[in-house]
Amino acid sequence: MPLLLANDATVIEDYFRLASDMALYFPSESIMSPLMETILLAACNALALLKEEPIIATLHFLRDLLGYGRNAPPSSSFDRTRSEVPQQLQDRVKQLVLTAGELLVQRIMTGMMYSFPEGCFADSSGVLLDLFEINPEQVASWVANTVAMLPQGSITPQESERFLNNIRQRIQTGDVRMIRTILQDFTTSYRRRNVAPREGLGRLEASRFRFSG
Repeated sequence: MPLLLANDATVIEDYFRLASDMALYFPSESIMSPLMETILLAACNALALLKEEPIIATLHFLRDLLGYGRNAPPSSSFDRTRSEVPQQLQDRVKQLVLTAGELLVQRIMTGMMYSFPEGCFADSSGVLLDLFEINPEQVASWVANTVAMLPQGSITPQESERFLNNIRQRIQTGDVRMIRTILQDFTTSYRRRNVAPREGLGRLEASRFRFSG
């Protein structure tokens, strides 16, 4: 993605704040819209930015959207009666996850390992947890694929297998929420060892980690 001017980043931030409001107050109209696939792909691309505010706005939108897939919609001060998400909406979000989930996992893990500002980490791991709660086995496979794409020598086979086994064990025991801590520990350790603390180097290193999508 080319470098963006400051006002471009502001437009992206405003766009995803609006998208969050649409998911909050008009969930059926927005989530069922055929435009949602395009919006979700745009969110994946926005996660490649280097500026904190648009990344956080994008992550908040994703958390709001994914909440409908696990029957945990964002609360609305204008609708205190909504407690159950219609099955049609849940199924739609699950279908969206299958469509764009692997790219989303790649973008978020890359950001956590290389380029995201520190203030984005909590929401990043929160989005990954939301994905695991919707489709744990599939998301575990996407995480494994992402780890396999890391630059040679940046992680040992033993470290990779231990990380992925920890995730599998949590899925098998039904303790999916603990996966968030596992992801945070892994990405923090990776970043500490492979990305120099000097300002900007992590951003350059992220360019080595490329996707076909």
